[in-house]
Amino acid sequence: MKRFRLKSELIWMQKESGIETYYGNNYLNTVINTDDNEGFFSFLQFINIPRTDEEIAGYGLISQSKKDDILLFLENKGYGYWISGTVEALTRTEMFVNTFPKKFYQDYEIKVSEQRIIIIGLGTAGSYLVEILGKLKFNHFVLIDGDSIEEKNLEAQNYLVNEIGKYKVEALNDRYGEKYQITPHKKFIANYQELNGLVDGLTDTDIIINASDDHELMLDLIQAKVDNKISGPILVSGYGVLAQTAYLIKNYQTAIKFIDRIKILIVNKKGAISENSGSVLNSFLGTYMVSELLLDYMLEKESVLAYGNFETNEIHFDCTL
Repeated sequence: MKRFRLKSELIWMQKESGIETYYGNNYLNTVINTDDNEGFFSFLQFINIPRTDEEIAGYGLISQSKKDDILLFLENKGYGYWISGTVEALTRTEMFVNTFPKKFYQDYEIKVSEQRIIIIGLGTAGSYLVEILGKLKFNHFVLIDGDSIEEKNLEAQNYLVNEIGKYKVEALNDRYGEKYQITPHKKFIANYQELNGLVDGLTDTDIIINASDDHELMLDLIQAKVDNKISGPILVSGYGVLAQTAYLIKNYQTAIKFIDRIKILIVNKKGAISENSGSVLNSFLGTYMVSELLLDYMLEKESVLAYGNFETNEIHFDCTL
């Protein structure tokens, strides 16, 4: 049995100026006016509970033609949709995805369920990713890191005192393995060939997140993307002095641009005087940036670069590198 569901998570308000949706979001806020705002909003209140065709037909405060027009308007705008089967309360994540214009969690769930997330490096840039991406409904993770947990890691990374001495992949597998499908590899890799062999062949549903600080590995992976050996996207997370960056390399064009950046970085770092100043804020911001870029990718948005500066409190996302 089909029911129509209004996206109540968009927050609807009746005001003198009209009926507002996306209330509280200055960018998306929209005011709707009809020849009968009172009747329109009363009908929205009625379908705030998912309603069948029969229940909608029985609603008598406005005409059937007006009801049909409203339902068609809501569908066309992505403000509501028909659902089949058992009606269950949506989770916060389901409603969050639904709030993006003309996006629907059902479509997102299908895409996410097909993805395998390969995380290389489980330190400051990578240790929180399973926690966040799991809550965004990704379920299949491959974790690659040869490091064991040291006391110094506890200050910025997602590990506990009683996990000191464990391999990082083992600690995260022990913590999240019952909830998600996790394949841990306690080793380092040096290039695309080693990665491809380790995961039994990369496919177009694999998403690689390089959170290691190995720039030679990063360069080799991006070159493999240029050479069309890697078909899925590569996300890169890193940080510098009071700065945080994340990149989404999803096609040949972005890969070519990124290769030039990495080559310059490798040359400039030779002979440099440097210490790792990555803090828990780098860890949290980097995790957010990668997760947001990945969410944008799944929702077919155009973001490919995220940048943050802790001195200026600046965070922004761009559609070009």
